[in-house]
Amino acid sequence: MSKASTYIASVIFSLLLIFLMIGAALAGVLRYCALDTETALSIVDSQNLPARVHAALETNAKQQESTTGIPYDVYAEAITEEQLAPIIRDTVTNGFAYLRGDTASLGIQPDFSALEAKIREFFISYAEKNGIKQNETFEEAVRSTTDAAEANILAACDVFRFGSLNDAGVIKKAKVYVPWAGIAALALIAAVIIFACILFLINVHEHGNGFYWIGTASLIAAILLLIPSVWLYQARWFDRFAVKTDQTFAAVTGFLYTNTKAVILTAIGGIIAAIFMYLIFGLFRLRRHKREVVRKAKH
Repeated sequence: MSKASTYIASVIFSLLLIFLMIGAALAGVLRYCALDTETALSIVDSQNLPARVHAALETNAKQQESTTGIPYDVYAEAITEEQLAPIIRDTVTNGFAYLRGDTASLGIQPDFSALEAKIREFFISYAEKNGIKQNETFEEAVRSTTDAAEANILAACDVFRFGSLNDAGVIKKAKVYVPWAGIAALALIAAVIIFACILFLINVHEHGNGFYWIGTASLIAAILLLIPSVWLYQARWFDRFAVKTDQTFAAVTGFLYTNTKAVILTAIGGIIAAIFMYLIFGLFRLRRHKREVVRKAKH
């Protein structure tokens, strides 16, 4: 560091670069991991959500059997894991697309024709056995039972509770800011590049020093991201969430841990980048040292 002004300027811009790197890393994880539908869909598989939803619906149907008089067998074929898996995946895909503004409507309309036929078949059989007329009241009973069953299945398959969040107005507020996530990530990455170039310009007379300051900023930013992220992941901190529904708890905590892991991997990438910068800085110092030795030998 040949001049005090160069050193002070390098410190100031390195500090600013640290905050920009942290911001860029978090914005990048938000846009390219948290808001990526594939991230959420991977949770469907890793947390075995179809099996969890099936268990919840099966328990509910069996509990209501004594009060509604409708046997579990009527619903059994419609709530198998194989039937529920595509509904869950479509619901997740639609929910994240709606959040990002890629689709105008929230919610899906699966084919429940087999379930509707089963319910109608049960009601017709029950009416014939008990001498009940199949009139308008009968049809209303079939419709209300069918609508309730379909709504129950859709609610259970909405593992991230997009419907409830939308009803509460949360998604409407989030949709205002979500589209800016990508712009923010790109802007912060651009700012990181600009500030890195400024550090090179500040140390233009000693080329290797620019790599030192950028490496230091990268290392500090990575450590500041890594320590709390590792603690959250290892301590299973998100398991403290009080969510009663099993599939929602598994989906939300799995999603949060996946994104925390993405931050950890990003931080590790920052540390690797810092080591690379230090190696280049070391090569510049070694080269400079050899030149000085040769110069002194000539004199």
